[in-house]
Amino acid sequence: MKEEIQVVKERKVWDLVPKPANGKVIGCRWVYTLKQDEKGVIVRYKARLVAQGFGQIQGIHYDEIFNPVVNFSIIRMCFSVLVCKQKWRHSQLDIKCAYLYASLQETIFMSQPQGFVDPNKPDHVCHLNKALYGLHQSGREWFYEIHSILENLSFKKLESTNCVYVYQDNVVLLLYVDDIVIFAKTDNLIKDVIKCLSTHFDLKVLGKTRKLLGVEFEEMGNELFIHQSEYIHKVCEKYQCFNYPVTSLPIAVGIVLSKTQCPSTEVEISEMSKFPYRNLLGCLSFIAGRTRPDICYAINILSQFQSKPGLVHWNILLKLLGYVAQTKTYKLKLSEINNLNINCYSDADFAANRDDRISIGGLILFIDNSPIIWKTFKQKCVSLSTMESEYVSLCESAKELVWIIRIFKEFEILNIIKTN
Repeated sequence: MKEEIQVVKERKVWDLVPKPANGKVIGCRWVYTLKQDEKGVIVRYKARLVAQGFGQIQGIHYDEIFNPVVNFSIIRMCFSVLVCKQKWRHSQLDIKCAYLYASLQETIFMSQPQGFVDPNKPDHVCHLNKALYGLHQSGREWFYEIHSILENLSFKKLESTNCVYVYQDNVVLLLYVDDIVIFAKTDNLIKDVIKCLSTHFDLKVLGKTRKLLGVEFEEMGNELFIHQSEYIHKVCEKYQCFNYPVTSLPIAVGIVLSKTQCPSTEVEISEMSKFPYRNLLGCLSFIAGRTRPDICYAINILSQFQSKPGLVHWNILLKLLGYVAQTKTYKLKLSEINNLNINCYSDADFAANRDDRISIGGLILFIDNSPIIWKTFKQKCVSLSTMESEYVSLCESAKELVWIIRIFKEFEILNIIKTN
């Protein structure tokens, strides 16, 4: 806590001023977390001072709040193409207390933090100068801050996607809030970029990417794998009290789910509220989006009953957890790449939804044999035939294909990659 307050003072996050007569004063609180390394070992006990942003009023204390981040598909693509194909080096950085570098545009007053009230000015409040954690606009203001600095360092942002920056033809930088991954042709180039960034930010250099955004990166010789074994283990431990069964399939063949299986009486609804359906579904959805395309279809089906799940839906969700638990050592190989050929496949399950007869579509995009993008989705229209549903899925696949090709073309123009 003292370390956090020291950073606050160094960066002049606030000024103590008399409490305004008509100004709203929001609160703050301390949040405690355990920081772990890639092996799950606790390496730090961390305290963070967080503003209680729920007290802010839109239009007065904040306006726009959207904060762009790099798409994880781009992270997979860069590791596959730049690291596995072109043998570039990579390094991971973390910016310490990143939000506290960003300036605020609005006038916001906050109470003094518990345990650190100024004894000489106990009735004063904090007039915030910087984007303290917890404020609605903090992430957005931080993005503008680092974006401006990267532009001043001659980094060029790609037009086709967010938070991908290129320096000349030998450095690519990915930004996800305060997490940075640098790809470069040589280790010296990475050191040069770190040196430039360290003149603006307090950096924590983590070396080669081992764990990023809940995903573990594992290099074996010339092969690269990603997986979430540690996260899956934690999820299984959390929900082991529900005695989930071990199964060999994400969802059994021929299973039909509908709203008729949802609870209809107050007693049934009350009973189902005891089960953490949404929480577990959210955990498995996170896994599906990062490293496990094999469970995407089941996640999509079960997501349609989040508002009022029935016992049938809950039992099938537990079976999905059992499948994930049994296959938690599965790893996704990103190094199956040779010629940078892009292949995209789509499929559709015609009239799959028994309630509204809407079809479900799916797609997966490979660069050579490395999976980069995948998704399962409920189509936005009612198809009248199998062929029509296939064309709708094909359209969604074409959108992803066009997007990834545009990124490739930008990389090619900047001489980052060479394609046929």
